[in-house]
Amino acid sequence: MNHISDKLWQAAQQYADKPAVITDDRTLTFAELAAEVKAFTPHIIDRLGSGEQKVVALLLPNSWQYLVAYLASLHAGHIVLPLDPSYKKLEIEGITAQIVPDFIITNDTYIGEFNPNHRPTLFADLHGVGSRDYDDSELVRLPADQQPATLLFTSGTTGKPKITAYSHANHLWNSAAVAEEWRWTADDTLLISLTLSHWHGLTMGIGGFLNMGNTMYLQERFDAEKTLQLLETGKISMFQHVPIAYYKLLYHNPQQSYDLSKVRLFVSGSSFLPPAIWHGFKERFGIEILERYGSSETGLIASNLFDERVPGSVGYPLPGVTVRTADDGQLAMKSGGLFLGYYRNEEATAKNYASDGLWLTGDIGEVADNGRIVLKGRIQEKMKKLGLTVFPRDVEWAMLHLDKIEDIYAAGLQNEEDGGLSDRIVYFVQPKANVELDEDELFGFAKTNLPAAWRPDKILIIPEIPKSRVGKPDRQALLRML
Repeated sequence: MNHISDKLWQAAQQYADKPAVITDDRTLTFAELAAEVKAFTPHIIDRLGSGEQKVVALLLPNSWQYLVAYLASLHAGHIVLPLDPSYKKLEIEGITAQIVPDFIITNDTYIGEFNPNHRPTLFADLHGVGSRDYDDSELVRLPADQQPATLLFTSGTTGKPKITAYSHANHLWNSAAVAEEWRWTADDTLLISLTLSHWHGLTMGIGGFLNMGNTMYLQERFDAEKTLQLLETGKISMFQHVPIAYYKLLYHNPQQSYDLSKVRLFVSGSSFLPPAIWHGFKERFGIEILERYGSSETGLIASNLFDERVPGSVGYPLPGVTVRTADDGQLAMKSGGLFLGYYRNEEATAKNYASDGLWLTGDIGEVADNGRIVLKGRIQEKMKKLGLTVFPRDVEWAMLHLDKIEDIYAAGLQNEEDGGLSDRIVYFVQPKANVELDEDELFGFAKTNLPAAWRPDKILIIPEIPKSRVGKPDRQALLRML
């Protein structure tokens, strides 16, 4: 079974002169990328040794330097702790206090974000200074399905953030699992502006282009205008991003016409894609977005089909994935993408396994007779009213039939007046641009069209639903508005 760096060496042999990564400041062929990684690897070995895995914190923007540092750290056999460049000093200190890295790779832009006691090393100090030969005995090696490659913090939607340990085999499994259904081949070219420090960018971006032998156009950050211009050129065949990016593309420069027909596949993941965005994207660009479903613990679970893309559904379980619905309504699964467990937290890991060995995802969902999956929300977001269980996604979808609503989030708050037996249901509503919408109209629509248990006790009309970095509704920010 391959380690991630093995895929680089294979690609360097098979596609030596093919561009591997294209950035604004440099293009590297697969042979050149492999040479850079091999030159950088001894610097990692000399600082961390070769006896056991150590943790390498990596804080760099999307760049060819990021790829070299990441792949060299993995090739040396160590575990990468990616840090988001948008994090502030307190966030970085909180993470590095919970996982004290053995080594830090950054640049002069971010070095001041670290505690001086951690002695971070600048990438510029290491790159280009003479290398040395090394042999395989100096590399830390476990079987690919047992060796952690990355440590990522969960988003914390089910409580305090935990640290997911993801193996080399986990990373590579995901792109392989969707390759046939997405018709993903070596001929594809990827545009990646997903942050490489998160699961989506690491696994579907870096893991995907290495696994498939693709050319990757790598942007430092998402920019709607730059993205649309590049998608028009015919250089890109596949684009993957989170729903909030599709929202920004949809409403960017509405008077301008953009031809995206040369891109054969647009994929959305990491959070729920509102049907309004799906339909809006089709209306404006003639594109049907393919939505897929997974998490940093589970890897990919399901995907819409290339020839069957249904808004509001995440599609069918992927080959090799077992999915069922648990007694409490949440989905349980098992696959080659399922992570190794929460890092140094066996208790938290054990709590999430069902008695039959399947992982409890925390997502409430329905699996139709034909296998198609529809998500209804997170387990902790489940609401109760009038003796009934209410799922946020059902409420939101029903309300989205009111054409004036752009986005909506439904939340249940414990109602102390009846001893906590029911929730007070709150709607956070984002109207469409330049549309007049008031509470009376929303209450009236709910009363006419929704079951009594789904109707709101309170409505907040806000300019925009706040989202996390990966496009999920920021529940804590919304609740603070109350």
